[in-house]
Amino acid sequence: MSEDRKLTAYCGLYCQDCIPINRSFFKVVKEFERSLSDLNFDKYAEVKSKVNEVFNEYPRFVGMLEEIKELECQAPCREGGGNPDCKVRKCVKFKGYEGCWECGEFRSCNLLLPLKAAHGETINHNLEMIKKHGPDSWSDKRGKHYNWS
Repeated sequence: MSEDRKLTAYCGLYCQDCIPINRSFFKVVKEFERSLSDLNFDKYAEVKSKVNEVFNEYPRFVGMLEEIKELECQAPCREGGGNPDCKVRKCVKFKGYEGCWECGEFRSCNLLLPLKAAHGETINHNLEMIKKHGPDSWSDKRGKHYNWS
């Protein structure tokens, strides 16, 4: 299996572009969390909150770090990574397709709508590129992964 094919998600996104598979980011998050713990930063925040009330929010900050860690994806979509309950993946497999690009309804598919909130027209663009060039040689033609990048 080519690298392009391996990293092409069923929905047409390219796994390496996705934040949840960014190993270096999650390594830093875990190191940061460990440093906070080693420093007993919760105690520091408690003391500091007496002069700066923003430190009262430290427990919420720790909760956010936990949620960020939960985003980490261990493998590309095709190798079982991503959301195990992904409706797009289930649909593609049910239809016997390799990806949404093989479906004539991908441009109007309601299952892709939630992805478009973060990825916009990149979904349709990528699916068109995969359809045209094939899953083994399309990645250099992909759109920007996130709307904000």
